[in-house]
Amino acid sequence: MKLPITPIPVEDIILFIESYRNLEKMPLEDGFAHLRAITPSILGENEEDLKELRQHFRNHWYSKNRAFGQFYLNLSHYRQVYLLNHWNIFDWQDEEYTGTCLRNPFVRVAGRPPAKAFQLHQLVKFFENHGISQDLLDQFSLPPIDDFDKRFGNATNWGDYVLTLTDPEPLLRYLIEYEREAGYDFDPSILQNGPE
Repeated sequence: MKLPITPIPVEDIILFIESYRNLEKMPLEDGFAHLRAITPSILGENEEDLKELRQHFRNHWYSKNRAFGQFYLNLSHYRQVYLLNHWNIFDWQDEEYTGTCLRNPFVRVAGRPPAKAFQLHQLVKFFENHGISQDLLDQFSLPPIDDFDKRFGNATNWGDYVLTLTDPEPLLRYLIEYEREAGYDFDPSILQNGPE
């Protein structure tokens, strides 16, 4: 059974955008040090394996050249949750979800994450796949963007634009709900059922 979504507080969305924009502005190596949050040390985990995993993510961050949206969308949902928690964005289902992911590889691949993580994933996906069109801005009576390069669809441009708005909530709700799949919470029944 899919549960009705609990809308993420707008304060958490703004904190998320501010956090990733600060991350993008850091020098590459400082940014990667910050991103160690996605690979926490887990009790019983092989230290050499963890070192290799961190090197993999370091290479990935460098290859994206601080483009947060491209990096974030390629992370597993449970690693996105680790990063959100590092930025003080918490969901009541986070601990159960990440714990289950560590025990159950199926949930890592196919499990829907907690509501906040899922909505922020949907938001970044919209940012990366849609430019800031004037038609959309007109729909919400928002100020235009004169610089053509700043209208290009990516998390950086969208983030900077959203942070200039006095009341970004109506726009953000629309973008999150743009794809119907965002309308559901993490379904705990997957924890018991596994693949059919």
